Amino acid sequence: MKKSAERILALILVLAMSAALVSCAADSGNGQEGNGAGQGEGPEASALNIIDDKYRNYYEIFVWSFFDTDNDGIGDLKGVTEKLDYIKDLGFNGIWLMPITVGTSYHKYDVEDYYNVDPQFGTLDDYKALIAAAHERGINVIIDLVVNHTSSDHPWFKAACEYIRQRGTPGGDYGEYYNFSNGRQDGYNPVGGTGWYYESRFTNTMPDLNLDSEKVRAEIKKIMEFWIGLGTDGFRLDACTSFYTNSTQKSVEFLRWLNRAAKSIDEDCYLVGEAWYPNHVAVREYYNSGADSFFMFPLAMADGAVADCLKEIKSAPGKNFGTLLTTCQETYDVGVPAPFLSNHDTARIASFMGRSQKDKIKMAQGLLGLMNGAIYVYYGEEIGMISTADGSDPYKRIAMKWSDKSVYEGWCYTSPQGITVTKDNYVYPGVETQREDPDSIWSYYKKSLELRNRFPAIARGKVTILEDYYEQSGYCCVFTKTWGDETVTICVNLDREYDHQIKFDAAPGEYQDGLCAGDGAKIEYKDGTLTLPPYSIAIFK
Repeated sequence: MKKSAERILALILVLAMSAALVSCAADSGNGQEGNGAGQGEGPEASALNIIDDKYRNYYEIFVWSFFDTDNDGIGDLKGVTEKLDYIKDLGFNGIWLMPITVGTSYHKYDVEDYYNVDPQFGTLDDYKALIAAAHERGINVIIDLVVNHTSSDHPWFKAACEYIRQRGTPGGDYGEYYNFSNGRQDGYNPVGGTGWYYESRFTNTMPDLNLDSEKVRAEIKKIMEFWIGLGTDGFRLDACTSFYTNSTQKSVEFLRWLNRAAKSIDEDCYLVGEAWYPNHVAVREYYNSGADSFFMFPLAMADGAVADCLKEIKSAPGKNFGTLLTTCQETYDVGVPAPFLSNHDTARIASFMGRSQKDKIKMAQGLLGLMNGAIYVYYGEEIGMISTADGSDPYKRIAMKWSDKSVYEGWCYTSPQGITVTKDNYVYPGVETQREDPDSIWSYYKKSLELRNRFPAIARGKVTILEDYYEQSGYCCVFTKTWGDETVTICVNLDREYDHQIKFDAAPGEYQDGLCAGDGAKIEYKDGTLTLPPYSIAIFK
């Protein structure tokens, strides 16, 4: 009863705050400055228009560090279920769960059992309950599908190695499940007590599967059937570029088979792949497999295109962003792009944008929120969490900060690999505090996602850059997005310090809403002239 009461109270607080979120709304054409309300011109303007398709807002969750319900210090599936209302309220209608199957390590990418939930996270019944509760809220759930390798503790691998030890050669039921060599090769490790070696490109505890094997492919299809049968909406495909070492063609061919297999089970099954390449053309090649999405690594991280747009040394940042939009549109001519800025393998946004640069952290999300496709946000980015120390993976996966109290309900105090986490690992307040602040990073994220949910053309529309406006300001980008009968005009000011004005040749429609990264900043639209504060975004329709 206590938890139910707390959830009801939290919902009441969120509803009470909804009229005070950071957005810099302005009245259309009447010369009044906008305040923080951001709800447009009445209920019709603020209505959400969430489309049930594959263009979703996804929230990536590392279950271990998210929310703990059994007080062992490790997050669990029940914790994710308990936070579904939080996730939906923030504006997400998709969740990506990092591996939840049985694994040797804390991260579970070394799979020991493909058909069960790791006991640290709960049970299959907990997963079924999560799926049911998510679907009730219009939230799709995808999980990591790790088929490049297994754990060295997987029964398949143990049996394959034991056969070699007994017979002196690969064979038996699982001999073809892995890639063995009777001579040392790069990327191979020895089978103990024999003269044989097995391929293991990541680490010796994660032997690579032989994806050419029809038996292995049959196992993979069986795995997908199992999880889709539980209600899973799709899969994030780990390590796509490693399926076949140094052969994009073979990796794409395997993905083509996997995509067909998944769609034969459920034609709506959504697949998003990890093709970690620094350029769009290389990522685009993987779409030849027919899979729905691939992560847009060229946009992400400190050296990505979004961070580049926010570099203050740029002479024409507005045009730079416009070029990015058109380049993406021209390159990703099939599928559903998957833009993101950070994930469990990369530095967090607040770390590479500058942990004290709250306006930059916000604006990075503002630009991500304008990209076409299904966007992905890593848990904790909405409160400006950071990655610290030596930059190793466990520090990128520390506990979600729900409260600023030293101890609180749901706290995941058992850190990955036993690392020591202190208050220095968190620069900004927790969710509890930020939800009450209309200028917080959390409030900005909520508003950014709300705009995507109000105007479907933002995620799906054809981009047309209105290049003439570059002449008015090199810091501004003005463009339209058209999807079906909806066209929105979006104006972006990429100057961190100064206001910029856009004088429209023709009315761009009615002012709808906006985002300002600066605390207390306001957008003004009067007599056809738009005044954009530093790091701001305005939307007309």
